[in-house]
Amino acid sequence: MSNFSIGGGTRASCASQRRRLLQALASVPLMGLTGGQVAFAGGNNATSGQDRRPAGVVISACDDESGQHHASCMRYSGEERWRQPINERAHGATRHPHKPWALIFARRPGQEINVFDIESGERITRIKAAPDRHFYGHGVFSPDGGLLYATENAITRGEGRIGVYDANRDFARIGEFDSGGIGPHEIRLHPDGQQLIIANGGILTRPETGRVKLNLDTMQPNLTLLDRISGKVNWRDSPSHHQLSLRHLDVSRDGIIVAGYQYQGPPSDSRSLIVMKRPASTALEELPLPMDYVSQLKQYIASIAISPDGTLAVATAPRGNLITLWNLDTGELDSTLDFADCAGVLAVPTTNETPAGFVVSNGRGEWLLIDEDGLPALGPVRLANTHWDNHLALM
Repeated sequence: MSNFSIGGGTRASCASQRRRLLQALASVPLMGLTGGQVAFAGGNNATSGQDRRPAGVVISACDDESGQHHASCMRYSGEERWRQPINERAHGATRHPHKPWALIFARRPGQEINVFDIESGERITRIKAAPDRHFYGHGVFSPDGGLLYATENAITRGEGRIGVYDANRDFARIGEFDSGGIGPHEIRLHPDGQQLIIANGGILTRPETGRVKLNLDTMQPNLTLLDRISGKVNWRDSPSHHQLSLRHLDVSRDGIIVAGYQYQGPPSDSRSLIVMKRPASTALEELPLPMDYVSQLKQYIASIAISPDGTLAVATAPRGNLITLWNLDTGELDSTLDFADCAGVLAVPTTNETPAGFVVSNGRGEWLLIDEDGLPALGPVRLANTHWDNHLALM
């Protein structure tokens, strides 16, 4: 039986608690959800004809030179529209699919999700972690925007959870699902609108020991597809080595999933760092990494973005100062681009100011736009007094 608790309490041990959560989820109205393709609600491809979305706008977490944490709203061109202070260092972000709301998630072991008005930068509310829970830095909305799903840690038990929040009731927490592993990190909505894609990193940490990794010898990372209503695990697979921590991912409109590893074993080992799941496949496909790049990437991928047509994936390697571009038709490394401390990456459409391509950010406050061929199209532009965190979200 899947593990649940209502309102963030102790582990559920009976079928009645499961039924109560399912009833609560069913009571949230769905707006036009069908069994086919839906607009993405939490990643690089969120679209809606009903919202008031500023053109060419991205949200990212950042720190300033004094160490103050912020949420920042930027144009693709590198112009900052607004910046708001937040209490904790943040990590990933997402937007509501139909309202001008930007959510930014505290990184592990954070306690807050901040909700901002995209246009004005005004803070709408703060979502607090439930007792014995902390956030892992990522979340995603249901297609209609009624539910928010956030990756969380059940601290006492050391198990991954997906917290479920009702966006129509001031983000009241209405329950949780077992994530399918330890250390759930990035989460995306599958294009079928019914499944959550979860990267369970496999690494156990506890707030009292900070970010110390406690189970490197026994970790069991996996990629999980979870039914977002019932919590049932529909599919799960593990990397070729138990220390290949699955952390970040993206999904194309037709269901191609690409994820990046952060290897926790010896630095001298030669490991694939990019993995793909094709829609018709039942297993993960690890993409070969040319030997010339094994040492340069330093066993660490920070962020993944897939082009709108699903043919190209970009993966950033901040420790190797390298942007890598992968041909998803062949599964091969296509090209690379040097960019110091690069981390955030986001697929962006054409605007009046910029071509379609990818925005890439780094920890030095720099912002680079590359076109769909992987060539620099704008920048790098540097924003003073800024250190970008690892992720970007399209608003």
